[in-house]
Amino acid sequence: MASFAAVLALFALALVVILVALSRIGAADREVVRLDHAKHAGHQVAALAREQYIHQAHTLLEWNHSHLEHYTAVATRAREAADHLRALVDTDDERAQADRITALVADSDRVFRAQVVPAVDHGDRSAAPQLGLTIEGVVDRVVAINEDLNHDLERRSEAAHTEADRIRGQARLWAVACFALAIALATGVGVYLMRSISRPVAALRAGAERVGAGDLTVRIGLAGTDELVELAGAFDRMTGDLAARQAELLEAHRLASIGQVASGVAHEINNPLGVILGYVKLLRADPAVAGKDELSIIEDEVRQAQRIVAGLLDLARPVRLTRAPVELGELVKDAVARLGESGRTEGVVFALPDQAAIEVEADEAKLRQALLNLLVNAADAARDPRATDASVTVTWQRVGERAEIAVVDRGPGIAAEHLPRLFEPFFSTKAQGHGLGLAIARTIARAHGGDITLESKGGVRAVLAIAAEPRSSTASEAT
Repeated sequence: MASFAAVLALFALALVVILVALSRIGAADREVVRLDHAKHAGHQVAALAREQYIHQAHTLLEWNHSHLEHYTAVATRAREAADHLRALVDTDDERAQADRITALVADSDRVFRAQVVPAVDHGDRSAAPQLGLTIEGVVDRVVAINEDLNHDLERRSEAAHTEADRIRGQARLWAVACFALAIALATGVGVYLMRSISRPVAALRAGAERVGAGDLTVRIGLAGTDELVELAGAFDRMTGDLAARQAELLEAHRLASIGQVASGVAHEINNPLGVILGYVKLLRADPAVAGKDELSIIEDEVRQAQRIVAGLLDLARPVRLTRAPVELGELVKDAVARLGESGRTEGVVFALPDQAAIEVEADEAKLRQALLNLLVNAADAARDPRATDASVTVTWQRVGERAEIAVVDRGPGIAAEHLPRLFEPFFSTKAQGHGLGLAIARTIARAHGGDITLESKGGVRAVLAIAAEPRSSTASEAT
């Protein structure tokens, strides 16, 4: 906007310069015309003074009144011309010269009428030579004064011409400079606008092409506040939403595939596992082999296989929630107590700071299952020899329209390259883990309108978030 304003200001300045110059040139031209008229008026006065003298001289030579009528007309015109000259001049010197010319013309007429005409009437020629010299001297002085006046007027006229030419030159220079600057600035603005538009458009086009090719990680990331930046921001948000939606679809597809496999083989696997467990019980009834460690190993491995199959089924099938009022603090305390009864908290101190009660509508059993998965992971991390402190802190709070339970350990943390894969089924960083706990916990959290996030920094901070808005119905629902 500032650049456009500068361009307009330069064009306006050029217009003002031209208008002022035209006004000044017009004034100078008018002065030249006035001075030319004054010079013409001076020449006319001098010519009429000569013509007036000619009639006076003929009257003296012919010594009669034959030229008197013509003289009267010429004398009247001479006086009028002198008065006109007096009106055209404007300086004190010029007015003084015009006044002298007017007075001389009047004196010449007065001498002629007061002395020459009476002498002709009386027939007295003795005064004719002297009268001729008198009236001739008057016309000579009129011509001389008029020449001086015309010289002054000519000098001023030339000065006015020079001033007009100087103003024209200055106006031309200023106008050309203003227009040149305006054109240069407009060109610069145009180039800047082309670049500022073409680059974002090119970035948007390239981003759209990459998205069209399937790359949903692309981000335009333009800086600024204009419409193209807003469009790029909307494009980035759309791409992010598409990537998230695609990830959800891929995960749903993967879980559906796992579900199909799990539902197809669970029965076939559980049957032989049940048979194996049955034979383990029979063998334990035989005193000869009842104390064998191998039987315990077989039983543990079979039950581990059963837990894996059950986890696959839980992960694959839709989560059906039976919602009821749940107080998060009581849920956390109950989950920690149950974990302690199972012996999984040995050597680990759980800190549960006093906090305000938060009640939500949720499936208590499912929510406890998800929380237990996080607690088990935190307890295992706290027992790691690399842990800085064998403690786990559990807090809960309301954040906007969500309720959050944060489980924080001070273990060795998680490698950055492993963080994106932690929720993948069968991926685990623990030697004895089967990689289904976090995946199942996230499925439960999302069924409650929330999610699970992990942050590894001086340990791991796992946050289980669910929707905290109360529900009017506690009926079972499918998600």
